[in-house]
Amino acid sequence: MTTFRNESSSPDTCHEADLPCLLFVDDDRDIQVAARLLFQRRGIKILSAYDAAEALTLLASHPVDLVLLDLNYSKGARSGAEGLALLKDMLVLRRDLPVLVVTGHSGVSIAVEAMRTGATDFVMKPWNNDRLVSLVTSVLEKFGRNNGFDAEPVLITVSDAIKQIVSEADRIAPTRACVLISGPSGVGKMLLARRIQAFSSEAGAAQSFSAEDCDDLPQEGGVWICREIEALSPTLQRRLTDRLDGSGPPRLIALSSLDFAALSERLQAKLMLHLGMVRLVIPPLRERPEDIAALASHFLHYFSARHGLPEPQCDADHIAALQAEAWPQNVRELRAALERVVIMGEWQLSASKAANQTSEPLTLRDTEKSLVEAALRRHSFNVTQAAKELGLTRPALYRRMARYGL
Repeated sequence: MTTFRNESSSPDTCHEADLPCLLFVDDDRDIQVAARLLFQRRGIKILSAYDAAEALTLLASHPVDLVLLDLNYSKGARSGAEGLALLKDMLVLRRDLPVLVVTGHSGVSIAVEAMRTGATDFVMKPWNNDRLVSLVTSVLEKFGRNNGFDAEPVLITVSDAIKQIVSEADRIAPTRACVLISGPSGVGKMLLARRIQAFSSEAGAAQSFSAEDCDDLPQEGGVWICREIEALSPTLQRRLTDRLDGSGPPRLIALSSLDFAALSERLQAKLMLHLGMVRLVIPPLRERPEDIAALASHFLHYFSARHGLPEPQCDADHIAALQAEAWPQNVRELRAALERVVIMGEWQLSASKAANQTSEPLTLRDTEKSLVEAALRRHSFNVTQAAKELGLTRPALYRRMARYGL
């Protein structure tokens, strides 16, 4: 499990509006210390990450203006593959993020590959201090400050199962093939869909809509992300199939909590031909306990930064307790439980165990109401932000608010 070791960090590190913030990713502690001294003397705040998981959490939790990215983190690694994978993850999170690749063992060829992937520039180790500072300063001047920071959810990839799914998603992302992402509620289907869209050959933002609240299909082309596609009406199923069969069709990324066999019973056969082209299945959280440990580190730091509160200690006993839970709502439920740990400042029963101790079981209506209400409270009833977190449109969220008296 990642332990955050930002020696320079207080809870408000990189939240001081007058100083730019740099994230340096390198597993060498001595190099991190040297870089920290170098940039702090020049009025640049620095966050230190020692591996990919820690880097993604810090990027999601703080308004980072620039990244210095080493390409190897594991002992003996020289290929740069770890850094290239992290670079792609970072650019999914922040497409306009300036990244300077720092390379030594991997050489110029891997640095050039990193620039093809989206890096801004590269420097060689051992670096010249004055040249490095000059490059960092010029990049900061060119790209400006990240004053509009808005943290986004991160797709954490630790278990082999998730790594394999993400690898397959990255492989087919540049194509125009339709994709079906299935898995139980709360596993991260929308995060994977957004990743595919980010690496898609289609330009522009994706059109995201819920079949449950859909009266018509989007008019624009590009990438369509359809949630709960099993709820699509027969009329819209026919229209969607016609659009996919026509000239200049959209690229459909369909999300469903049903498996392929169950979905085939709900949707028309012609539409299923498109949905069967590429199928990605995300397993429930209880089947990948190693992800729970990584997610715990991520969410505890993320919410401590978001709420300006101390980060609770998370030891082996806490992780074992989290891994023993069933998590019926998967990552979504784990996220809510760990946010509560941060806010309350102490470890308590998880949401699933507390629910099991109530006198009556929760209904689907109760669960949806609690999720909607929690999201609204987290964003001080900002409907736009709450809808974004829940993966809903503003009108869809307003309907649910009216339905539940919120």
